[in-house]
Amino acid sequence: MRTLVALGLLLVATSADAGDLVVHQRSTTSLSGSGSRDETVYLTRDVVVTDSTAARTIVDLERRTITSVDKPRRAYAVVTFDEIAAQMDALRKQAAQMPPEVRRQMGPLLDDGPPVTVKATGKRATIAGYPAVEYALEGGPYVGSVWATDAIPTPPAFQKWKAIDRNSAPGAGRQLGEAMEKIRGFPLRTRIETHTPGQTVVLSNEVIDVKEAAPPAEVLSVPKGYVREQTPPGPPPPMDSGR
Repeated sequence: MRTLVALGLLLVATSADAGDLVVHQRSTTSLSGSGSRDETVYLTRDVVVTDSTAARTIVDLERRTITSVDKPRRAYAVVTFDEIAAQMDALRKQAAQMPPEVRRQMGPLLDDGPPVTVKATGKRATIAGYPAVEYALEGGPYVGSVWATDAIPTPPAFQKWKAIDRNSAPGAGRQLGEAMEKIRGFPLRTRIETHTPGQTVVLSNEVIDVKEAAPPAEVLSVPKGYVREQTPPGPPPPMDSGR
């Protein structure tokens, strides 16, 4: 889940009549909260693509595959949903055999803990031209906020991917996904801090622009000339735009 995923697109309202969406966003995934990158997320009926200058992730819900493209290395890898589930099972088993100190560090993420709560703060703002309301999240290793709008309909594919991503997450990650699903609306600004012993990971995301449009054909596949690697990637990416 790009471990903990692009939480910016983890929450959306279901809309069977929604058309394809193109979302431009600025995201950060780092220990310090720095190092932002611009991304474009394409949401269709059966495919979710996150594209940037360095990487592309293609989630094909019909074929049940995730393709991770490394542009600087001109390489890519493909993993199936079943392989992801097996990876998560193996991770849980490995954690059980690790030394106590390592287990203590991983425990907050792999183990079930206190529920993650979601509360409306009453704050309102205009983000990317849309009215948004703020929700505060807290519980287990997580603390943060999500600004969401109900003015943007969302293609069915993202709702499907939310469920898959949530169900493949271990312990606290699953609880975070369940809490976020309680927020009605499309995420426009997200900031989540994950606190584990000795480390804090900051994930943030802000939508710059959203429009209804079909994705360019070239972003739905791996660029020509790229070499496939046999080693599958790690757990699926949690959608930087939503993941």
